[in-house]
Amino acid sequence: MKRYILSTLAMALVISMVSCGGGKEDEENTNENPVTEDVDFEGMSEMSLKDNGLNMKIMLPQVESSTGASIEPQVIHEDGDYLWHVKIGNKFHLVIEDFGKEKNKVADEKERLADLDDIFVIEFIEDTDNLIMYKRTLHADQGGKPSYHVYGETVVDGYTYVLRSQQDGSFKPIIEDMAKTIKSAKPITEA
Repeated sequence: MKRYILSTLAMALVISMVSCGGGKEDEENTNENPVTEDVDFEGMSEMSLKDNGLNMKIMLPQVESSTGASIEPQVIHEDGDYLWHVKIGNKFHLVIEDFGKEKNKVADEKERLADLDDIFVIEFIEDTDNLIMYKRTLHADQGGKPSYHVYGETVVDGYTYVLRSQQDGSFKPIIEDMAKTIKSAKPITEA
């Protein structure tokens, strides 16, 4: 009986230690920016958007032209505008949108997509609080080809920025690269 009580107490101690430790991990993962610990950024390079009016850095895929030359990313932004267009070649086009102090933009986007249920079939490939990646297809009787989309948000200096694919979407590998880019977005901290 004594052995049973001791083993029960030991098990209760282990369970309480695990549950207490889990709370700290949850706090770390509920920050306002996507978690980047498990993302493989191989084949990507860091780009600062400081010269374009954003205190943000992102990882971008390294893209080569058909001749093997590297295609440099370009950022299109007009002073005073709330949109930035990050382009690499003619396929990768990431839109960054400033939403000021608004929050929960991914949740708002999921609601918007739910309202389109009678037009599109939406299949979520990745679904977190800060990022959704999904396949969008017209209903079977309407024809059309599937397109892939990504929509994420990050907070930099207290302001919410949405990073997303264009409305028409793109091919799945390009959207997967965009999802990595969104997960990599973080403020530039002065050293």
